[in-house]
Amino acid sequence: MKIFFPALLIVLMMSCKSSSNAQKSTNNPLQDIVWIKEYIEETKKSPFPTKAMITQYTYKGEIVYMVDGCYQCPDAMSTLYNIKKEKLCTFGGMLPSLNNTCPDFTEKATDKKVLWKSF
Repeated sequence: MKIFFPALLIVLMMSCKSSSNAQKSTNNPLQDIVWIKEYIEETKKSPFPTKAMITQYTYKGEIVYMVDGCYQCPDAMSTLYNIKKEKLCTFGGMLPSLNNTCPDFTEKATDKKVLWKSF
């Protein structure tokens, strides 16, 4: 009995770690990440098309996604999300210096990959 509980605890801890690692990356984020897929579908359906773009980066050891709903539009905001669609940073807007919530992003972001663009 004394061996059973520690063994069970180890199995549970390993299974939790495994499932969280599975969410850190995907080979096909445009199909595998539901919120990205939905964003693209909604953007394509919009009666007011804009130049939208989704770019993948590695930032602080995590795969992240920059969503730019109006690429190269003056005063437009870009938002950086993780795979769970948790907002990590914002950039741009009327006062870009105040809206840049991750000032180290340009220095620390690597592995830039444009995943999708509407133009």
